[in-house]
Amino acid sequence: MEQKRINFDSEYISAIKNGKKVTTIRKGIKRYPVGRIVDLTADSKPFARARVDKVVVKRVRELTDHDAVLDGFESREELIDALRRIYGGVREEEFVTVVHFTVIE
Repeated sequence: MEQKRINFDSEYISAIKNGKKVTTIRKGIKRYPVGRIVDLTADSKPFARARVDKVVVKRVRELTDHDAVLDGFESREELIDALRRIYGGVREEEFVTVVHFTVIE
């Protein structure tokens, strides 16, 4: 099913609003149509709207420090720690979907 919203933990709202976090990394292979306008939500409450600019599927082991910075983290290690905290176990060979977005309102 195609996504019409992207839900975040509320701790990420300010990083998204101030432009420090411009991607989200989701476990598994997800479908987000490029160009679609989606609601960004936390606790199912919208806090912004964004356009999906690019979607990249890669394995966890392919994530880089650059991916981490775009996602609002200091390093790949910090990013992986956050993914493990959110999803539980995350293995190096698993796929993730990196969704690049631009906040429009």
